[in-house]
Amino acid sequence: MIKVKTKVSGCFRSEEGVRDYLAVMSYVGTAKKHGKNAFQAILNVFEGNAFYAIED
Repeated sequence: MIKVKTKVSGCFRSEEGVRDYLAVMSYVGTAKKHGKNAFQAILNVFEGNAFYAIED
């Protein structure tokens, strides 16, 4: 996914931007793997209801 992002935009502007992008993509990927809607999962973060995948 990061390769696609760099091909589309050319590059990231900072290392912090790369970290932020990867954190969001990791969160979305985890939500999808647990059957959650990616868009709704992101909205929930902004509402203070983040999805936490806790393995037992």
